[in-house]
Amino acid sequence: MNYSALNHYVPPVAEGVSDAWRHALGRLGDYTSVVVRATNLRPSGVVLYAQTEQHLLVRISTPGEHVMLRIAPEDDLAAHVCFLRMMNGQGLPSARIIQRDLSCTLVPFAYALESYVPGVAATTLGSDPLLRGAGRQAGRNLRRMHRTTLPGAGRPMRSGRWHARSWVVALRQIGAIMAAPPTDALLFGEAERATLLALLADSRLAISQPVLMHGAFGPEAVRCTAGLHIHLEALVEPGYCVSGDGLFDLACGMAAVYPAAWREGLLEGYQGAAPLSEAEQARLPILRLLANAWIACHRYSRAQPHAAAHEEALRMLEQV
Repeated sequence: MNYSALNHYVPPVAEGVSDAWRHALGRLGDYTSVVVRATNLRPSGVVLYAQTEQHLLVRISTPGEHVMLRIAPEDDLAAHVCFLRMMNGQGLPSARIIQRDLSCTLVPFAYALESYVPGVAATTLGSDPLLRGAGRQAGRNLRRMHRTTLPGAGRPMRSGRWHARSWVVALRQIGAIMAAPPTDALLFGEAERATLLALLADSRLAISQPVLMHGAFGPEAVRCTAGLHIHLEALVEPGYCVSGDGLFDLACGMAAVYPAAWREGLLEGYQGAAPLSEAEQARLPILRLLANAWIACHRYSRAQPHAAAHEEALRMLEQV
């Protein structure tokens, strides 16, 4: 098997590419070969399947199945592994971890071998009935996921232990990542940014028990297969924080950038599994405002459509 086709040279002058990413891409084939030999796989083919914001995904084909090699040039994979293990333990739809190594001893980065998830992202579904069905199934699974408690908020350490961190601190971290300066100042004025910052101190956001959450939820995180009916295969690509207030997932999934049919189905499925409590009804509008504002900034910084979320955030700010 020739792995050299996976090597992608990135010149040092390339903007926005760190040394870690440049090194991982440049020797991707070499490192894939090392992992394959260590796991005794007998591949018939390998291909660079996808590149996310945090990871490189290499699909390894064997005579019997596909498996996915996830490489993290800078991330320690602790949150990702935690999410998949908890999802698997609760019988919730997700990829299955076959092997993992977060120690960076075999290769100079954390990696995991996972089962291959078939299907497409819900964002590619072209009809409202399919979008509504995908949203409904996603909502039901989110509600089940949000019943799984965890010992801390945010993300675990590489060792699996958790920092003594509150949910509000973790929420601030999410905001700092999604709406990093100067993007926030390009979309929102000083008074608007001050209002968003003040909302993070609202006592209604406090929770007594962190639960498993996706942390970067939206239809792009929902992998499904579609025929006469829609079937949710897995929730994929969790975010930086995987523990906190599960309602933040719902707020992100209901962002105005997503189709109305998806949002309606998501809320219907989520509330169908269990109605929102009074406390949840009080928190959701605040989280929806934060989610729309941060998603608008995040998408703007990546030259993705953001106007709907921006306009919704401005509308909600007027009502604060």
